[in-house]
Amino acid sequence: MRRLFVLLICLVGFVVVALFDQQLLYAQQPVAGKSLAKMWIDMGLNQDLIAWFNENARPDDIARVDHISLIDLLDQVHVGKRLVIFKSVADVEDLLPNITSKIDIVGYNLEHGPGNRPDEIADPVGSVIRMRDLTNRYGKVLAFGPDREFALNDGVAIAPYVDIFVLQVQRVQTEPETVRDFVIPLARQLRQANPKLQISVQVRTEGDVVAIADLLDSMKDQLDGLSILTSPETVDVAKALGVELRTAREPGVASSPLTTTTLTTTMTIAKPTATATPVPAILRMPSWFCAGGLLMAGFLGGGIVVTALIYVFQRNRFQRHRTPIGKPHG
Repeated sequence: MRRLFVLLICLVGFVVVALFDQQLLYAQQPVAGKSLAKMWIDMGLNQDLIAWFNENARPDDIARVDHISLIDLLDQVHVGKRLVIFKSVADVEDLLPNITSKIDIVGYNLEHGPGNRPDEIADPVGSVIRMRDLTNRYGKVLAFGPDREFALNDGVAIAPYVDIFVLQVQRVQTEPETVRDFVIPLARQLRQANPKLQISVQVRTEGDVVAIADLLDSMKDQLDGLSILTSPETVDVAKALGVELRTAREPGVASSPLTTTTLTTTMTIAKPTATATPVPAILRMPSWFCAGGLLMAGFLGGGIVVTALIYVFQRNRFQRHRTPIGKPHG
């Protein structure tokens, strides 16, 4: 009985040491971080911004025109991806076959208002599915930029059908808490619905560019890109914001390409990698080991208690019934 008791104690000790070692290894695991400077930028273009974009953009950045009438501006873009915003699936059905060589990304801006068709407003998920079919047919990436109501009510259902989801906050960008309360929980839900989804936040070129960058930086863990709504009157602000967003706010993080694999035309996005010293794989234990160890420790701990009780009970019983041995009578 004593040997069994000692054996159980040794097993529990082994489990405790192993669990401690596992926790130590997890503490050394690399921690992934994101940096605004490494994210792609989706910038609305006008004639005064084209030269700046060509000089400063990276291959994963996006040159965007917000109406089909401005598509000729994209002919002057020599770097990055090219995106045109559409307000209607019907327009894409009519126009995409003729402009497929000019663009890489189809943007669908669905909002409640006179700018969108009533039938598409009434069926947002069905409209996005139609748009998905069109972009698949022509090998294009699909970006979706809904208003707040569509984002909150239908975003999770729509997320599996799009490649990029743009959360518009330009109207409330001077209210950081309002923006964060909208973006952070919704971005998590969208990513659960589509783990491959690229998420960006759209801001406008008005106000303090440092404050705008600080706001975006506070949400960076939920974002993959940054969308900028520009105007001909705010060209200088747009340039300054672009520079501010590319200014490193933390130690540089090496990037590796992350591509969408569902389409013929892929979009490459810079994905930050870990900076911590990695743990050699040979030292890592299975991910289920910690939970299994805790369960085993519980069983063994219970076994020790039961064994101890049985041992005490049997010893007392033996002493109670033992016949005393006296000296012989002489």
